[in-house]
Amino acid sequence: MKNTSIVCYSNIELHKFLILKNNRNKSGIYRWTHKTTGKSYIGSAVNLANRLNYYFSPKSLNNSLLVKRSYIYSSILEYGYSEFILEILEYCDIEVLLLREQYYLDTLNPEYNIRKKVGIRNK
Repeated sequence: MKNTSIVCYSNIELHKFLILKNNRNKSGIYRWTHKTTGKSYIGSAVNLANRLNYYFSPKSLNNSLLVKRSYIYSSILEYGYSEFILEILEYCDIEVLLLREQYYLDTLNPEYNIRKKVGIRNK
């Protein structure tokens, strides 16, 4: 499948503020891709800015790893943001968010996702 992202950020550290500003109050699907290996992670969020801001907090990622396994969190902490590309694949309504995330999981087969089926979100 060819790249059909809406927005692609190749310098995440430089564009952090822009990423958060441009995705405030938008729901959608995002993908992290390691520049060298091409391995990727697909995720979705009701508020992309809030979700992506979580990724920008090494302390939050480390705290999460204390209670659950996450290949993407571990990889971001190990390699650093400069080794990843962040893409917004699609903006969509909250009502179809999980359906669209499942579509991308099925078609792109991301290696960093542990679960390949979406589930009910914790609030």
